[in-house]
Amino acid sequence: MSQLILHNAPFLANNYDDLKSLGFLLVTTILCGYLIYQWALPKPIPGIPHNKASARRLLGDIPDLIETTSSSDLTLLNWMHNRVAAHNSPIIQVFVRPFGKPFVVVADFREAQDVNMRRKEFDRSPIMHEFFKGIIPNHHIHEQTNAVWKAHRRLLQDLMSPPFLNKVAAPAIYTDASNLIRLWELKASIADGRPFEITKDVHEAVLDAVLGFAFGPSLKARATLPNAELLGGLSTEEIQKLRGEDHLTSGDAQISFPKASPDDLIRTLLDSTDSLADIHGSPVPQLRWHLVTKWKPRFRRALRMKNRILAQELQKAVERMGSAHSGARSAVEHMIERERKLAENDGRAPEYVSPVMVDETFGFIVAGHDTSSTEISWACKILADHPKPQTRLRSKLQAAYTKAVQENRSPSIDEITGMQIPYLDAIIEELLRYSGTVPMVDRQAINDTEILGFPVPKGTTVTFLSMGPSMMSPGFEVDESKRSESSQNAMRDGKGRAWDPNDIGLFKPERWLVPTPSGNKKGGDESWQFDATAGPQLAFGLGTRSCYGKRLAYVELRVLLTLVIWNFVLLPCPKKLSGYAAVAGITHRPTQCFVRLRKVELK
Repeated sequence: MSQLILHNAPFLANNYDDLKSLGFLLVTTILCGYLIYQWALPKPIPGIPHNKASARRLLGDIPDLIETTSSSDLTLLNWMHNRVAAHNSPIIQVFVRPFGKPFVVVADFREAQDVNMRRKEFDRSPIMHEFFKGIIPNHHIHEQTNAVWKAHRRLLQDLMSPPFLNKVAAPAIYTDASNLIRLWELKASIADGRPFEITKDVHEAVLDAVLGFAFGPSLKARATLPNAELLGGLSTEEIQKLRGEDHLTSGDAQISFPKASPDDLIRTLLDSTDSLADIHGSPVPQLRWHLVTKWKPRFRRALRMKNRILAQELQKAVERMGSAHSGARSAVEHMIERERKLAENDGRAPEYVSPVMVDETFGFIVAGHDTSSTEISWACKILADHPKPQTRLRSKLQAAYTKAVQENRSPSIDEITGMQIPYLDAIIEELLRYSGTVPMVDRQAINDTEILGFPVPKGTTVTFLSMGPSMMSPGFEVDESKRSESSQNAMRDGKGRAWDPNDIGLFKPERWLVPTPSGNKKGGDESWQFDATAGPQLAFGLGTRSCYGKRLAYVELRVLLTLVIWNFVLLPCPKKLSGYAAVAGITHRPTQCFVRLRKVELK
């Protein structure tokens, strides 16, 4: 036996060494796996409320978010609101980025106002980069506040000036809004009191208007006119077929209409903006863009054509600018003139058809299109469900535009832009507040800082909710000492804004009207004036990085809303067609948007 053991000793020794090495490798692998697992887990910011269970799983809050949004009409916004309510806190953190930093969510207007307007340790969030980089890589929206951003803004600065808005944009908006009114007159006549869907009508009419002032009257591509011509050419038999045999007894049943085939430019731009909507609402938009969206045939074709078509339109504008005419007549011509001046100042050759010009042009179209079309869709729903404010607005419009009433016509664009109507301004502002078209504002901490007394590390994305506590419901009680010095100083200086908690959730345009100073009172409705700072509002953000197209959006809303309310009574739709659920796209769009219209008869 001893001889056998001695004979096998080398083998046993080697085997033991192998087992020892294998054991060491196994322990090392387990340890490394554990360390990687710990590294990959969410890293909560100390003190800020969060879901404890989410902090112990690799995907953080993503399973809960997917379960909530896939099994109901709720969106990422609704989920965040629910989390804020569950924690009963104006500040929470959520883990919606695998292996990434937590997002801080703030539901407090004073803090949103302070961070966006007064505090220098915050800048543009990288979320904008993730949303827009794929489709418009050279646009300023996803740049931080740097030299590139400033240079691009100089290129666009004329487009928000009163001369451009009143002389170029407003007339184009009016023309295409009038085409929408004509289309709805035809649809209302055929529908005979039945509801019909308007999302695409509004979406396309606003796109028509944006194209009108983006490229000028030489661009003939339109979406609304072909549809009006199609319906206007229907025979009596075709109309009866649309209505159906039971139309006299089906007053609550929706009616659908045929659509004309869109022009290539219209289809390309709509598909391109849809590609942006396709990634919004995703917790990982950049990943979705690279793995899903950009490979879809419809979007690949649209993005390829978009760049080619926009470059062609820019080149046409350059040629027009080289011929004799009286000044710039479109947005691209203003941009070309601005590029010429900037190039002269910089001592370089102008680049009129560069990737920057193409992307800034498309960005201008998106900015002028999506927010306004979504807001008009919400406006039609909200005003139909609030007949008293709708009736009062119509009365104010008719009292202001007496000549238009006498001549039995719509107000002209000069009349609309030339007269301030406080109640119209109040309606627009309250619609923006109540609808939540832009439901959140994002910023990034560029230094270690604090929010409401909690540490916020450098690089943290902070999301401010434009709905919910302090905006659409009573705010949380916050210890004043927890607020920043700039916030406390603003409150002492009388710059704090807050709505009456008793009616904060109601649609109440009057909240934006304040008494006119006694020296300016002339009696009647002039005893009240519109005050855009009457209370909390985040519809267009605040501060340096607020929405660039804000002034344009107000012009679009003023013209469209005036013409719609002047020409139609918006009647309530059946409950099954009147839901307020929304879908997350570039903006927060209503899932359902139906109208029942009755033509206004001027007396």
